[in-house]
Amino acid sequence: PGVRCLSAAAAPTLRPTSARTASTETEASGNLRPSRRSAANTRLAAALTAAAAGFLCSGKARHRHRHQRQHQHQHQQQVGLGIRGVVVARAAEGAGELEIPPWEEDFDLLSTKISELVEELQGDLSGCSIYLVGMMGCGKSTLGKMLANTLNYNFFDSDSMVEMTHDNKSVADIFKEYGQDYFRDVETQVLKQLGPHLRLVVATGGGAVLRPMNWSYMQQGVVVWLSGSPELHAKRVSKDGLEKRPLLAEAGTEGDSLYDAALKKVTSMLEERKKFYQNADIVVPLDSNGRDSEMGAPTAVVLYRLLTELKAKMQEKKESREAKKNFKIENVDELKTMRTQPSPNADA
Repeated sequence: PGVRCLSAAAAPTLRPTSARTASTETEASGNLRPSRRSAANTRLAAALTAAAAGFLCSGKARHRHRHQRQHQHQHQQQVGLGIRGVVVARAAEGAGELEIPPWEEDFDLLSTKISELVEELQGDLSGCSIYLVGMMGCGKSTLGKMLANTLNYNFFDSDSMVEMTHDNKSVADIFKEYGQDYFRDVETQVLKQLGPHLRLVVATGGGAVLRPMNWSYMQQGVVVWLSGSPELHAKRVSKDGLEKRPLLAEAGTEGDSLYDAALKKVTSMLEERKKFYQNADIVVPLDSNGRDSEMGAPTAVVLYRLLTELKAKMQEKKESREAKKNFKIENVDELKTMRTQPSPNADA
């Protein structure tokens, strides 16, 4: 629900990567046999093709999609539905001195502001894909689905795509059976396959930023870092349980509470990865000054922040292009043209 369909034109056939290319890109995983890498790439291509085919719109759905794009007010209603039911944090009692934007407290105003941003962005984005990066627990998948629904984009979760290539085994099971290097190899292949497509929102794995090759694929679009404190990430992941997070599960609790164990590991990982996350085009904070500040800002508020930063980024690029058109050659009268330049062989 909420995931947009790929049109036939937007979903070219996804071909399997050759074994030679796969071998080059997976040199780091020397413990994997070439046949296994080749088989994984074949399964990946088949899974991605199946996913694209699964999202293909029927004739009736395509007609409805065109109809929605022709009528912007219907799209605004859709935005409202996309965030309806989200509880917007309000300032805690006695915290009147905190300056909280009014749209972060009022649902109707927030919905209106998001609709206005989407209308302004439609032309500037030109189908540019958006890649969400960040630590575990930052809400990439939840926000990604809402963002895709809001922009009429297609949503993909790289972890889910990796699971599809392994008979829907969980990421934790894939880590146990094949190891982290193998998982990262397949993750890279997922990003490579998705890279050429437009109008995508892709929620990446928390460690996708560690490989330069992945950046070459993600930077075909706009990379957004959902940035939160270690405490916020630890609270969110410990609430869900560590068994779903292989890097946390293998660390163990060692007598600590789930939160304390998660905080230690997340703090260490964030320190290692921060320099990579900082390469993102846009940074969106997850913090909140509202009543539910311990769990971070509501998803709808983060969505608004992301769209605001995206608009600023698009405006910056537009101004940069215009600036390059306006240049002046100084001392042009002193320059000699080819017509007046003496030939070096004139006296020969």
